[in-house]
Amino acid sequence: MAWGQWMVVNLTLEEQLEIEKQVRCALAHHESESVAKLCAALIRQNAYQSKLIKQATGHIAEIEMTALLAERNT
Repeated sequence: MAWGQWMVVNLTLEEQLEIEKQVRCALAHHESESVAKLCAALIRQNAYQSKLIKQATGHIAEIEMTALLAERNT
């Protein structure tokens, strides 16, 4: 696998359809308070996941660089 290739997201058709189904359900919902609460929860979750992914990517890059340097020194 090429460097960074593991970071490319490829959703299956089934996953795309499931996401679209959930999006349409939220958009069609008539109770604005519950949708607002859902949005607030998703914003918090997105921020947490974004930070976690950023930290994990940095850690993986550090591990890959260490492995590359060790490989060159042998």
